[in-house]
Amino acid sequence: MQTIHLSRTDPDAFHSLQEAVLAIPDDRSEPVRILVSPGIYEEKVWIRKENLEIIGEQPENTIFRYGDGARKPRPDGSGEYGTFNTAVLLLAGQNIHVENLTVENTAGPGSIAGQALALYAAADRCSFRNCRFIGWQDTLFAGDAEDCSMKRLMLPDFFAQSSVPIAHPVIRNYFRDCFISGDVDFVFGPNTAYFDHCEIHSRKRQSEDRAFITAASTPAGQEYGLVFSHCRLTGDSRDHSVYLGRPWRDLAKTAFVHCHMDSHICPEGWHNWGKARAEALCSYVEAFNSGPGAQPQARVPFSRQLDNPELESYYSVENVLRGEDGWRGEVICSPTQPHCPQAR
Repeated sequence: MQTIHLSRTDPDAFHSLQEAVLAIPDDRSEPVRILVSPGIYEEKVWIRKENLEIIGEQPENTIFRYGDGARKPRPDGSGEYGTFNTAVLLLAGQNIHVENLTVENTAGPGSIAGQALALYAAADRCSFRNCRFIGWQDTLFAGDAEDCSMKRLMLPDFFAQSSVPIAHPVIRNYFRDCFISGDVDFVFGPNTAYFDHCEIHSRKRQSEDRAFITAASTPAGQEYGLVFSHCRLTGDSRDHSVYLGRPWRDLAKTAFVHCHMDSHICPEGWHNWGKARAEALCSYVEAFNSGPGAQPQARVPFSRQLDNPELESYYSVENVLRGEDGWRGEVICSPTQPHCPQAR
């Protein structure tokens, strides 16, 4: 595995993650590891690669941050940035692993900046360990990058001209031991995304309006959407002020299994976003949860409170992420590993 060094101070290392990534040829099949030295890196990073690791020292001292919000005017005067151009870190391609980093969007609350992504996770078999994703509205988008015109992405030439495939039948993301914070819809999108032993932190809104953790947009025919397993739902929001989720699209699928929920979670748990039709189409599941915010008797009738032991297997990381290649959230997928398609 080739190793590349990124540092704010070492003259022999790359000083920008974007520059380091651009030094990797698109047609390279062997994995590449980028080691990131401690520091605050003020940059937006767009990555379209395969078989890549980005490893920091620890999230407290290895920080990528930027401050674009959806309301920011476009440089060409054609309107505002919109949601999907605001990401601090965009990952497309496949087999990408990120570890020990903080990614923060500093644009501010949605009432000021509009939506402001820290992470745009569009790569299949993309995993994150011991990372922090910090923002307000729309912190983490688990979604594809294929339909760039619909999202009105301002694509850099190097991204648009890359030969690395970005179209996948299902995009799978795995988050382990991560911290994710925001206030409104701060985990959202269509991907199959598994959050394992993560802390999901609801920040106090500036207004008295209620807040929302998830906004899934699961496409038709996809078995899993957003799955939270053994996570802690914390926050400095007032008691009973945060919903577990609402359906961005009618077929939204979200599950919380073996999670501890603090008192900021409202008793009804889920919101229909004013879409009565979605109540019969969405899938909102809770099982084996605990804490003052876990109130199964008070939940809205269109959610399901389950205690079937078979759910342990159904919502296991192996089942949720397996796809057609048997991926289990491994750190990196190289041609020598059995679950990597190139090895077949």
